[in-house]
Formats: sequence, structure tokens, C-alpha cells
Amino acid sequence: MRLLFTYIFFLLLSVLPAQQRPLNVVLILADDQGAHLSAMGTPGISTPHVDALAREGVLFTQAFAAVPSCSPSRSAINTGMYPHTNGHWRNTITPRLTDPDSQFGRAGTRVDKVGIHEYITTLPEILKEAGYFTGITQKFHMSPPWKFPYTVRDPVKNDPEEYRQVISNWIEEAGERPFFIQANVSPPHRPFRNHLAGHPGYLPDTAALSVPADLPDIPPLLSDLQEYFACVQLADACAGAIIDALRKSGQLEHTLVIYTGDQGQAYQRAKATAYYAGLHVPLVVSGPGVATDLVLDSLVSLLDLMPTVLEFLDLEVPVSVQGRSMWNLIGAEGKHNRYERHARPYVFGEANSHGPARDEHYPTRIVCDGRYYYMRNLMPGKQHRLPADMTSPDPWGNYAYTATVEAATTHPLPYRLLRQLEDGRPAEELYDILTDPACTNNLAGQTEYAAIQQRLSDTLTDWRERTGDKANDPLDIPTRLSKR
Repeated sequence: MRLLFTYIFFLLLSVLPAQQRPLNVVLILADDQGAHLSAMGTPGISTPHVDALAREGVLFTQAFAAVPSCSPSRSAINTGMYPHTNGHWRNTITPRLTDPDSQFGRAGTRVDKVGIHEYITTLPEILKEAGYFTGITQKFHMSPPWKFPYTVRDPVKNDPEEYRQVISNWIEEAGERPFFIQANVSPPHRPFRNHLAGHPGYLPDTAALSVPADLPDIPPLLSDLQEYFACVQLADACAGAIIDALRKSGQLEHTLVIYTGDQGQAYQRAKATAYYAGLHVPLVVSGPGVATDLVLDSLVSLLDLMPTVLEFLDLEVPVSVQGRSMWNLIGAEGKHNRYERHARPYVFGEANSHGPARDEHYPTRIVCDGRYYYMRNLMPGKQHRLPADMTSPDPWGNYAYTATVEAATTHPLPYRLLRQLEDGRPAEELYDILTDPACTNNLAGQTEYAAIQQRLSDTLTDWRERTGDKANDPLDIPTRLSKR
């Protein structure tokens, strides 16, 4: 009887005029995926499902996370605000998706003192108020939990068939309500082998892979990189299953689908740092009113997702939002009546600390104009301990760090960059990401780049003033419990 009702519901839904059909949003958020897709020219890998989504929509080649750590990045996406402004500046303790509802309230036992300020309105709060059915998968990781209310939660992490079933069930459960699903996907978060153990067949050919210049091109590193890219391909398969569930339900053509990563890959000078590889992420947007088969190198931030989603759903954007809607970039003719694809001249980002430990604090601010990438280290020279998943073979399966140390003699450049990362960095760094995407040659202080350095430095200073970024030390950023 239930299957008959479901069939009748979708049959009736299919005959409604397009303008009467509710619009939905699915945000597919891969965990620790840098800007690596076959559609972006990444050698040696195949991501057919996200590539197909890009052909049906818009692919951004210069999209940036606001911060290179999981918790603050996800809160930044769902507030449209920088971490130094919304208050969620580091990873935090949060409930597990399997926990009872009581753990997501104010009486919960897994609530961190760091999180967004209470007066900020989040995307899930707006959608709940508007009557949307909302769901979240894999992990929560936002703080405080009651500011991010979801209708349903499911811990599915890395299995394409499980994602297909969960999303199908949620679409059915939503019924006549429009839905928003934050489909978090665990790969390519470390440990890579945990994901691949149950899903063989995704390992690419190492001969086709390219090792970044800031890592040693040696067999142990190449093997580790092979597993990372295998997990990227597994994440693509999960995305394909989610999209297939939307298609079979008849909802794909009424759904804005977004694919991105919360931060860069788990390698030194990427995740948990503000280098280009730590903030540069893939971004594909497809759905009703979106241009098709369009590749843009416009600078965009993941802060732009919230206002883009709200404009798509014709919901008001809170004045607190610091991102800007991307519809002037992604809109096809006839949607939102704006077609001039003018992007921002600069994109900004920050790092404060991956975890609460003092030796993990390393505050940095960045500005990029599309070619030059300027970094200001706010506590220059401070020693910086990388988080465990960036350094430890056991249990995190990270063989890149030890491989770099062991190759100090044969590959001195990656080792020198690693030592500088941990032992203390200069106050300013400047890189030409067009010719040096791995950020191996610091141009700061060189006479021929003095004007570029000054322009970007002034731009960053102005941005810090405009956004109230007054703290050089993360400990001076007000917590959600602070009086304001």
C-alpha cells in the first residue's frame, strides 16, 4: 500500500505545471577534497558523475573555502560569514548523527564553548521556518547544534548504494514539502584505506598521477596519493548515486544540486593551513535556471552558497551574510534577469587553528586576485603542530609526512617547506599560483613584485577592517559564550 501511495504521489507531482512544483536544494559536500576532478584536468583520475553534473551546469575553477578546517568551514557555509565574524573559528565538539534529539539541544553533553553567535541566523533555521524538510548525512560538526536544526539525520558515510537509499527515502518522507539535503560524504577524509576496504576498484594507475611540487615524488608518497585519488573517485560515485535518486524520483529537474569540498586535501601545506591547496576546492552548480556546460574562472567563495540558495528559493537573505549570490554568474537567460558575469576582484580566506590546542594555533589571512596569492601570518615565527591526520601513519594512514621527512636528502625542497610550516613562517608570503600552484617560491620581498605585494596587503588590511577582524591571536576571537 505504501509503494502504491508513493507511486500515485509522484505521478500526480509529475503532471503539475513546472511553476507550481516546489524547488529543492541538495548540497553534496565531500570531506577534505581539494580542487581535483577530471573535469578540472586533474591527471590520472575519473570523476564521471560530477563531470556530467558540470556539463549540465556551471563549473568554477577558482572556488575557495573560507577556512581550511571542517567545523568552521561548514558553519561558514551555513551562515555565509567568515569564522572571525560568526565566532566559529576552530574544530569543535558536536553531537554524532546517531545521538538522540536531546543531544542537539541546549542540555546536550557534546556542546563546545566555541561556535557561532546566537544572534546569527543560519540557513537551516531559515529553511525550517519556511517549511522545508531538511536532512544531513555523515557528520554534524557545526556549533552550537541547536542553531542548525535538521528534520532528519543519517550517518551514511561512503557507500554509494546506501546514499541512493537514504536520499530516496528522504524524498519520499518529505512528501509535498520542498527539501534541502546537506549530503556530507566522508571520502576523501583520512584514513583513505578505511573507505577503500569496502569499495575496491577505485585505485587509479600511479603512472598517470602527478605529484605536487611541494611533496617528494617517491613511491611511498605516490602510493598515498593514489589512495587519496581513489577516495575522490569514491566520493564521485556517492554523488552519482545521490543524483540518480533525484532523477528516479522525478525531482532532479526541480532541484539545485551543488557539489564541493569543505577544504583542501589532508597533506602538509593543504588542509589546516591557508595555502592555496588548503582553500582551493571544486565547485559545480546545476539546476533550474542555471546555465549549462559553462566553465568559469571567476573568483567565488563558499560563503556565496547560502545567498545563492536563498535567492534560488526566493527567500530573504539575512543582512549578516557576507557572501554574495552567484546568480549573476550562473544564471541562464530568463532567470533572475541578470546575465553579466561579473565576479568579485578578490577572494579572501583565513586559518586560525585546526583544534583547541595552543600549539595548533597559527592564524593566517589570505587574499587572492586570481593569479597572485598573498598570505599574512598574524603570529609569524610561531611554531605550529599539524593535526594528527596530517602527520600520523597510525591510525590516520598518513604516509606523506613521514615520506617527506625520510626524503630530506634526496628531495630537500619539500622537506624545507615542511620544516618552515612547523618551525615558523615569515610575516608575509606571496605566490604566483598560475606558475607555482604548489606555492614553493615565496615572492614576498622581491623588488619586481613589490607593487603587487603592496596592493594585496592594502586590500587585505581594508578587508580586515570592514569585517571586524581585530584579533591577531585566535584566543582573542569572542566565543559564543562571550558577552558582546
